[in-house]
Amino acid sequence: MPAFTDNNKPWPLIRLLLFRFFATYLLLYHFSDLSRMILSGNWWDTAVTWAGKLLIRRSYEIEYWPAGSGDTTFNYLQLFCLLILTLIINCIWWAIDHKRKNDDKAQYWIMTLLRYQLVYVMFVYGIVKVIPSQFPFPLLYKLDQPFGESSPMGLAWTFMGASPGYTIFSGIAECIAGLFLLFRRTRLFGALLCMIVMGNVMALNFFYDICVKLFSTHLFISALFLITPDLSRMGRFFFLHQPVEHANLYRPMYRKKWLRYVHIGTKYSVITGLLYYLVATGFYQHRFQQKSTSIGPLYGSYEVVSYNRISGPADSKLLHPTTPSPQWKNIYFEKGNMLLIKDTTGDIAGANVVIDTLLHKVNWRMDKDSDSTRMQYTIPQGNQLVLQGHIAGYSVQLTLRKKDTDHYLLVNRGFHWVNEVGLNK
Repeated sequence: MPAFTDNNKPWPLIRLLLFRFFATYLLLYHFSDLSRMILSGNWWDTAVTWAGKLLIRRSYEIEYWPAGSGDTTFNYLQLFCLLILTLIINCIWWAIDHKRKNDDKAQYWIMTLLRYQLVYVMFVYGIVKVIPSQFPFPLLYKLDQPFGESSPMGLAWTFMGASPGYTIFSGIAECIAGLFLLFRRTRLFGALLCMIVMGNVMALNFFYDICVKLFSTHLFISALFLITPDLSRMGRFFFLHQPVEHANLYRPMYRKKWLRYVHIGTKYSVITGLLYYLVATGFYQHRFQQKSTSIGPLYGSYEVVSYNRISGPADSKLLHPTTPSPQWKNIYFEKGNMLLIKDTTGDIAGANVVIDTLLHKVNWRMDKDSDSTRMQYTIPQGNQLVLQGHIAGYSVQLTLRKKDTDHYLLVNRGFHWVNEVGLNK
């Protein structure tokens, strides 16, 4: 098989235009975070602020940086800056290389970079599903939450976390896509599989309002970009039922064997090192999550039966979960030493809790501005818990009734090969 495309065969102008535009844009997008680390200063903040003053209002200032969401105003303004930068780079590219009739070599190297970037992302998100750590099993408060009060994103997270088997399956699909993308001969199959996988992820993000729409969309576009050299061949094969010739794309050829061996050795060393790092990181995250989701001695969902304020300021309005009040409805001792308190308005407050089983004490602190809470607990009956102590200057006693966690159908239903009657509640 020939190693090089005929460099005298010109590309259509539209192909050159689209290739250079999307190649530049996708490289800038995927390596924009890397540029922040390499270049000193927050130059992206300056660029985004300029774009905000231009597109939104003259007094625009950044309020939210990407942290827990990839769909912030910052992200959209950053895309606008990337588009402008792409156009500038393309103008320079055309000015210095306008006589070139095709971009075979540039296509090979740029697609190699994008291919390995996509491989990295596929393995990162695949491994945290195969070695479960991305979607933990739903918290007790989530199981207790009325279905209609769940956000779409919360519902999607519960859907994934409630079924470790499905989560592992989706992770395997992502890893397989990344595996086939590693090699030139299977690039096309890997890119097509990646499009299928990321198409599903993208649909979930869009239709369940999950805040990584931009990122998943760009991953899908990257996979689509990787198949563009084969679009005409696939069209003739799938839709016209015509035989197609083998792909005749440029790839580097070394005249000296030792250079080829160095190339191959470097490639497989990088692949092995990357996979080892990702798998090791996945196991580390899994072990960390197991430790952080260990079951404590008071683990369970509790309903507040009675509240007695023994002493404390009489004129305070006790309406928020951060202060003790008759409005407290449920207290959840979650896995990983987490405490959640829900009031009758539906507000949730959380804190890390320390439980001393020898002295029968529980300590927690709602936020950095509040005092530490120290309470004595007793278990007069198997399903009853009494907390007595001081919270925010109040001396209180709470009587709690523990709910039977086995009553949650989502927890105890399990898997059945045979279903004489479908259970769809």
